[in-house]
Amino acid sequence: MPRLPRDAVNYIKYAQASYSEIIQQVRKQWNRNISKGLVSYYRGSRTGRTKPLHKENIDQSEWDWLVGLYYADGCKFKDKFHYTIVFTLSSCDVEIRNKLVSILEEMGLKVRVYRKRNEKAIDVKICSKHLHLALPNKEYAYVPSFPLAYLAGLFDGDGHIKKYANGEKWIFTQAKYPHLVQQVIAIAQRYGEVTTRLIHHQNSVDKPTYKVSLLKEARKALSSNQFAKHSVRCKLVVGRAGLS
Repeated sequence: MPRLPRDAVNYIKYAQASYSEIIQQVRKQWNRNISKGLVSYYRGSRTGRTKPLHKENIDQSEWDWLVGLYYADGCKFKDKFHYTIVFTLSSCDVEIRNKLVSILEEMGLKVRVYRKRNEKAIDVKICSKHLHLALPNKEYAYVPSFPLAYLAGLFDGDGHIKKYANGEKWIFTQAKYPHLVQQVIAIAQRYGEVTTRLIHHQNSVDKPTYKVSLLKEARKALSSNQFAKHSVRCKLVVGRAGLS
């Protein structure tokens, strides 16, 4: 499709009108159908619509938890118009979603929550260039200032903390990024013994899955330190039922 005429672009940039009114006028005057994204692109290039990221509004421990959750359940990508970050959570993890949204909004970000069609999951979506650039590359290990807050974020994403009749199970599961498994082991084993199991799938296309289990001594220590302060899963289970 040919580029918009220069006078149409100037109209989009400088018109004192809503996006819908601009779209209607461009269709009427220049016989072109444009999207709100295109309007945002042209107006943003003039007015600097990118919103700042107010990391100073949250504690570093909250940022480390956020990064942990991002490494476990998040992704980021860039298209022609937006820098986008998406966290995909189970629809049952209401408390984790609420904490995530609260931290993001505290930094001044606009957050949208979508229920994924035909799936028991939700997407928490943010369009922010500054957040996109601030979040680390998941291919590389992140060095947190507060390791227990980071571990809590990883567990709130890819972890399983649940009480059974014969005790509790704390398990971290990961297939795509082995360096996350190494970090979980390195942080958790400071507080007690952990075990690791590697599961190979019959489908050779799938990567093997690592399962890191925290044993009783580690669970007891983590349930009474800063990990418990930051981990939503830990609060929900240990706070209600005590530790076994």
